[in-house]
Amino acid sequence: MMMPDQETNIAFEVTERVMREREELFSAPPNVDTDKLKIELDVYRGSEAKSPAMRRAEVLSRLCHEKPIFIDNNPIVGNLTKYKYGGYFAPYSHFSWTKGLKGFALQRGATTQMTEDDLDWIKKAGDYWEGKTIYDRSREIILKTKGVDVDVLRDCGVGLNFVDGPNQATWPDYSLVLNKGLTGMIADIESHKKTLDIGRYDDLKKLDFYEAASLSLHGMITLTQRYASLAREKAEKEKDQARRQELKKIAETCDRVPAYPARDFREAIQAVWFAVYGAWMESSIILHMIPMRFPQYMYPFYRKDKEEGRISDEEVIELLHFYFLKLNTISFPLSPDAAPWNQSRLGQQLSIGGLTPDGEDATNELDFLVLEAQRRIMLPEPLIALVYHDKLSNEFLMKCVELIRTGIGQPAFHDSRKAIESRIYFEKAPLEDARNVAIVGCLQPTVGGYTDGFWEARFNLAKMVELALNNGKDPLTGVELGPQTGEAEEFKSYEEFYGACQKQLQYFIPLVRDISRVTWNTIRDFPTPFGSMFVHDCLEKGQDIVDGGARYSLADGQCYAGGVDAANSLAAIKRNVFDEKSIDMSQMMKALAANFEDYEDIHRMCTEAPKIGNDDLYVDSIARDMHEFIYHEHQKKPDYLGRFSIQPGAYSVTAHWAFGRLTGALPNGRKARIALTDGSVSAQPGTDVKGPTALAKSASRIIDTVKYNSNHLNMKFHPSALKGNGGANKLLSFIKTYMDLGGYHVQFNCVTSETLREAQLNPDKYRNLIVRVAGFSAFFVNLEPGVQNEIIARTELSFQ
Repeated sequence: MMMPDQETNIAFEVTERVMREREELFSAPPNVDTDKLKIELDVYRGSEAKSPAMRRAEVLSRLCHEKPIFIDNNPIVGNLTKYKYGGYFAPYSHFSWTKGLKGFALQRGATTQMTEDDLDWIKKAGDYWEGKTIYDRSREIILKTKGVDVDVLRDCGVGLNFVDGPNQATWPDYSLVLNKGLTGMIADIESHKKTLDIGRYDDLKKLDFYEAASLSLHGMITLTQRYASLAREKAEKEKDQARRQELKKIAETCDRVPAYPARDFREAIQAVWFAVYGAWMESSIILHMIPMRFPQYMYPFYRKDKEEGRISDEEVIELLHFYFLKLNTISFPLSPDAAPWNQSRLGQQLSIGGLTPDGEDATNELDFLVLEAQRRIMLPEPLIALVYHDKLSNEFLMKCVELIRTGIGQPAFHDSRKAIESRIYFEKAPLEDARNVAIVGCLQPTVGGYTDGFWEARFNLAKMVELALNNGKDPLTGVELGPQTGEAEEFKSYEEFYGACQKQLQYFIPLVRDISRVTWNTIRDFPTPFGSMFVHDCLEKGQDIVDGGARYSLADGQCYAGGVDAANSLAAIKRNVFDEKSIDMSQMMKALAANFEDYEDIHRMCTEAPKIGNDDLYVDSIARDMHEFIYHEHQKKPDYLGRFSIQPGAYSVTAHWAFGRLTGALPNGRKARIALTDGSVSAQPGTDVKGPTALAKSASRIIDTVKYNSNHLNMKFHPSALKGNGGANKLLSFIKTYMDLGGYHVQFNCVTSETLREAQLNPDKYRNLIVRVAGFSAFFVNLEPGVQNEIIARTELSFQ
């Protein structure tokens, strides 16, 4: 393994121009750009006879030809919208929520002003798309066939993100644009078109895909040439010699990439950004076109430049900073329903570490430089994700701890063994492919560049306990939601009560999965021909990602949040009502209905009942049994394309807050309408009283991390716990123990509760404070107060 030059240890931290660009970006007001909305409306109104793929390609092509462009002080050029920080609507996904609104939430705040012209175009688009959106169509189908209103399930807190995004996320192989260029990819399309038998229906569909992909790629080449022309124009007027030369270099770079293969590190990083830019114009969606294994595909360009003396590590770090800033320019408007659990999140995972195809440590100098770049600039995106294994050097791991100590919650640790086993188990992937795992989404492993990216709805497990206690009725709304499984006071044993919970699960799991499957089949009418060209086998099959063109599938099925609250609630009922008979079920129900007001003794008993996080088999075994039951129920249905490679997920994003607002008091002692427990194996705040090792033992046994696509463990350490080599080594020893026991994922906040409370009181003073929320990091002051309070309430751990 090679180390970067020692110059990184003696040079400045962040250059003045990087800091200036950082300040300009994060002080820029959020804006929604309606230019794409206008083009989309024009294309769809006049192209009813054209295929879905060609309509999508025409929108992208016209946007590439017509969108206003500008060049700022970032030497990596290109902005998603005409604004420094802005996003596009996806009206075909779900758009009725925009009615009556004059401001819109983006990931880092809400728009402050929309013009009357913008609002008029939003209304026009709303009128056109009414009844035609993915959401409208899916909701109508479910209502007709199941007699269930998706909105009611959402409003009662059963599920979230039934229509989470407009399209599949693309998890690309960037080596295609780096080593072939878009012209080479277009040539490949032409070669495949020549093999088609256009007398066959299937080949006619392939022809349509190829032509749409070609139009999209040509459009992107046109856009990059527009940047080259603009850079030359600006260079002619520029009086500063250094800036003039930089603009000329930008023009030369944009003439070259992404149309043709990159020749050096600067061209490569610009080509990568243009690929991201193009895909986000086509489809703006979280988790989309993420950096993947950046150090692997960028390393050949870095090594060549270093060997030929064309670049220093400090110059690489500066370029990384500018690339990181570009990732923080992308955004999209969030509906009021989506904002509470998607706030601040883009999910731009950048994977470091990992293995080579032959099983050796894959880390190189760029892995170190990525860590150093993020340590210096400290941004919420990209999310540095470590693919952990036992061959990583101590030097590299200590560098990871150094970044954790900054408090930004990065890198998160993901165990390569479970990730590889999962890909082999579900996808039957060859070992060499499976070793190429990168982290996507919040924390799922996938084979980058070969895998589609779809996910099903969030599911509230705590709500299942609540419904079982209330005979299928939601106590907060009074709505009859689930099957009648018996009055709580009539259960004679814990087994009877747990059986009622299982019946609720057996009703809702297939129902919510059917909603997701209907939605994803509707999404197939809105393909992504540009993004599909960056995923292997789409070209060879002549198939879009959304139609199953990728070799593998993430197959991220139903995602379960609130499992810790559910298991802790089951344990509290088992202990207090049936084992020790300290209270009866009637008393429990009265206490829950009163939100524990005037029932302090019962609240104390519920709080003191066994809790996950303390190496207590009494409650851990309940959680394990529940997740095994869920797994078998989940696997009874295939995904929307009929594939049984689907697997359940267990992570929360900020769904624990969104669900918590819609969930009443629970037998675990949690009061009504506050956040549920974060993650899927984290401890209920304040209840893990036996230290980090006990928490690790509990977390590692609750969920089978090969059957599930993850577990999700958040931990908060006091900064003093990680001080010096001693603290770092204790943390690394803890992580190894946790992974060896069966854990898959863990991430850390390294910040005091006092600091977080101070930030709540003085947000302007702490506007750069970044924390780990769930599978992502975010500026603390941008988070909802309920999420802030949940992070503050997490146990502040230390090593004894």
